[in-house]
Amino acid sequence: MGTKNETRPFRPQHPGTILQEELKSRGIKQKVFAQTIGLQPSHLSALIHGARNISPQLAARLENALQIPAHVWLNLQANYNLDTLKASDVVDGYTPQQTRTYALAQPYEEESRLWSLAFRAGQNDAVDKIHDNLVRFGLPAKVINELTNIL
Repeated sequence: MGTKNETRPFRPQHPGTILQEELKSRGIKQKVFAQTIGLQPSHLSALIHGARNISPQLAARLENALQIPAHVWLNLQANYNLDTLKASDVVDGYTPQQTRTYALAQPYEEESRLWSLAFRAGQNDAVDKIHDNLVRFGLPAKVINELTNIL
């Protein structure tokens, strides 16, 4: 006989599910909303069903359309990614310790690649990407400004 206090396994919630609930509560149809934010309806559907993730660009579009700050959407995505990682014992053949080590190194490898692009090409796109990634990694605004001014 089961008790009322039975525990259920933890299952991370994708931010697309939250978006779907938000649209439903506001009475907004997915197809209309996709057009409003400049997405293909199939892409919005994939996001809602957890097959696509929220990028910084999409978060900004969601903020403009729904008045929910972009950082909220990005935090939901980041938390989902972390919760999914924590919920599994082995990810892509790696133990949690190996995965943590890789996850810590990966942002720095990406930043290094972007810095190289910025210096070689001198393009504003690379500088903007670097700035966005530094913000995403949580560096203080003063440090970010100093680093991007160097470029």
